[in-house]
Amino acid sequence: MLKATIKALLAHKLRLALTALAVVLGVAFMAGTLVLTGSIKKSLTSIFSQSQAGKAVIVRGISSFGNQNNQGQGFGGNTRPLVPESLLTLVQSVPGVEVADGAVQGTVTVVGKDGKSVAGHFPTLGFAWEPDHVLSLLSLRTGRPPQRAGEVVIDQKTATAKHLTRGSRVTVTGNLGPQSYTVVGVMGFGTQDTVAGATIVAFDTATAQRIIGQPGFFTEIDVASTPGNTVEQLVSAIGRKLPPHFEAVSAAAVAKQNADAVNSFVSIFNDFLLAFAFISLFVGAFLIFNTFTILVGQRTRELALLRAVGAGRGQVVASVLGEAILTGLFGSAVGLGVGIVLAYVFYHLVKSFLSLSATSLQITPWIVVLSLVVGTVITSVSALIPALRAARVPPVAAMRDDVTVVEAPLRRRATIGGVVLAVGLGLLAAGLFGTKTIQVAGAGAAVTFIGVAMLVPLFAGPLARFLGLPLPLLQGVKGRIGKENAARNPRRTAATASALMIGVAVVTAIATLVTSAVASFTGIFDKSFQASYVISSTNEDFADLPVQVALHQLPGIAAASGFQSLEFHLKGADEAVGGLDAVQGPKVFNVQMVSGSVKALAEGKLLVDQTTATNDHVHLGDTLVMTFATTGAKSAIVGGIYRDNFLLGHYVLESSLLAANTNTLRDVVLLVKASSPSPAFQSRIKKALAGFPNLKIQTGAEFNADQEKQVKGSLNFVYALLFLSIIIALFGILNTLALSVFERTREIGLMRAVGMFRPQVRGMIRGEAVIITLIGAVLGIVVGVGIGVAIVETVAGQSGSPITQVAFPISTLITVIIGAILGGILAAILPAIRASRLDVLRAITTV
Repeated sequence: MLKATIKALLAHKLRLALTALAVVLGVAFMAGTLVLTGSIKKSLTSIFSQSQAGKAVIVRGISSFGNQNNQGQGFGGNTRPLVPESLLTLVQSVPGVEVADGAVQGTVTVVGKDGKSVAGHFPTLGFAWEPDHVLSLLSLRTGRPPQRAGEVVIDQKTATAKHLTRGSRVTVTGNLGPQSYTVVGVMGFGTQDTVAGATIVAFDTATAQRIIGQPGFFTEIDVASTPGNTVEQLVSAIGRKLPPHFEAVSAAAVAKQNADAVNSFVSIFNDFLLAFAFISLFVGAFLIFNTFTILVGQRTRELALLRAVGAGRGQVVASVLGEAILTGLFGSAVGLGVGIVLAYVFYHLVKSFLSLSATSLQITPWIVVLSLVVGTVITSVSALIPALRAARVPPVAAMRDDVTVVEAPLRRRATIGGVVLAVGLGLLAAGLFGTKTIQVAGAGAAVTFIGVAMLVPLFAGPLARFLGLPLPLLQGVKGRIGKENAARNPRRTAATASALMIGVAVVTAIATLVTSAVASFTGIFDKSFQASYVISSTNEDFADLPVQVALHQLPGIAAASGFQSLEFHLKGADEAVGGLDAVQGPKVFNVQMVSGSVKALAEGKLLVDQTTATNDHVHLGDTLVMTFATTGAKSAIVGGIYRDNFLLGHYVLESSLLAANTNTLRDVVLLVKASSPSPAFQSRIKKALAGFPNLKIQTGAEFNADQEKQVKGSLNFVYALLFLSIIIALFGILNTLALSVFERTREIGLMRAVGMFRPQVRGMIRGEAVIITLIGAVLGIVVGVGIGVAIVETVAGQSGSPITQVAFPISTLITVIIGAILGGILAAILPAIRASRLDVLRAITTV
């Protein structure tokens, strides 16, 4: 039986190669993602470890949120209480401390001589120059360190890219607004020109405190140990000397916290890509199932002969599954290799782009095993039902030409499919409305797809005839025959179309969600503010607006107010509170009060949105305990309840209160209301903000359009990822048509014998392919729009949701239909050519 299995596999090399292609693409996507993100994580972990090289202990403020990974100090982090300079002398006096120095870290914006930000698409990290190289990896390449106000040192990568040398002038914007600085030196980060692609600048300590921190305070104190002391001993010795609210932590622990914080974002990207790899493998499973189903049907006599010479049913099942396992192993191995190659290419692109540290590709044993197992298991499971059908071939079929594998009645399929669909819809509803977890919703969507696929044969025939109605009018007889070919075997047509249905459904569901979000934006922003102009960051360097950016003195401005946001904890849950100027804020933001008064902001009271107040049973006069990372628990009296406002969020305090509870406060957005809005007035605002090249000034309509553009741009990225699953589905159509041509060799030969020309044969196959793709596209659109609407309705019902209405992606739906027709024609090219080239005499004598 093993020999028979191998011979059967070799006898269908091309067909099984097309089947293995689905496994190759899906496994390559999965393996490449795991290797790429694993390598990036390893490199980032190495960078953070390097950043603490030479340090033994870090003295820092204790965050009221605890020491979660996202509360690590990071390269630009400033979420913990600052450390007063007075503690430096105390730490230096502790036995075992060789060197201790205060560090200042934060983010700034650097403008070059061309008037543009030098950072491009990366953040600009600001540091205080630590003179002792034991405590800092910042190493001088040329020039000298900064020694006084007005001097700065910049990283080698930025200096080279922007042609900055010693003596160049740059403008740095931080807490002090735009200030002119002279470049006095160029530095590296250890052996690298920079770190993680960021622009790095360093100032003398006093300047750094003013521009990115607070005078008289450090972000942390870095400590090196004398020989003979362990880190644990030094941590304990320093910790005993520190006042409350400060702690001593090993540098290694801080490096791990910072790496974990950054790697958590990489993990989100990893999970995002793996979701699309799963979709590709899921689509491929339908292709594999369909291929083995057709192969089993074509080998009825062969399988029956095996039964006749003594093979048991179990041996037949094992033979077919053996083919599937070998196909899966082959496809998985090739997919693993392709994935590693892709990961290598993309990692080196990312490495050069982000200036990552030198790290080899992380090809771990578990990635190899997982890739081989996943591809093989999916292939084997997909071939299980065809294998069980093969075991039902009676031995007598070896002596007859008209015996085929007995198919299960459609009535039974309808019952089972209905149950599976109900379970899928139940899980989907639970994920969207109940547990509200993406894992449950994703499992529900997958089971729903399977249920729909099981039910498709019930109406595939009538649907094929309906969608094929134009073919006889366009193609004549060949169109009518192509239509009937698609309709006469509903199981095969359904299985082939189902793979395409999944890819189209996911595209359509996401398109419905994004289109609904875009349609909601205009109304949301119009209702959120009543300003003439919106000033926001260009997002080129991840910098928010300095809170000092104010335009109140510019003639023609009726009101101007920034909006800030600050994280806090309420009853242990993460929340965000917005900050508004008590006088100017209500003039530009549309704060509609339900109860209380907006004037309560000036009294230091808290405003809460209506939905949150209703859900959490909050009333006027209630006291809420808000815990901030920097200052701890603070009591706030509820002074008003306002109608939901997307931009304001759930809670609002006066800006000065936010500033008092964090180290550095920056505006997220600045709104300006003009007495007489005009293009000329907008130009005057731009001129007034000439020192802030990272800011853009837009009208309300321009701001809305910009937000919509960003959302649509993200949709294009998703489309590109889903394109892989659709390609797999089209290969499934190609594979099915190729096998169908082989199965109908005699039939095609007879049609050629009675006068059908080769172009007519090709047209017949193309018509059949177009009908199959249209069935998949139509079903995918119906299922996808349904799931998309369900998601939109769920999101729209949540407090603060940016989506408030359902909108249908008409242009996307039209594109899908046109793409389906073109895809069907392309998939049919090779099978159509093969069918048209069949030798007539050999074809009509084929058994």
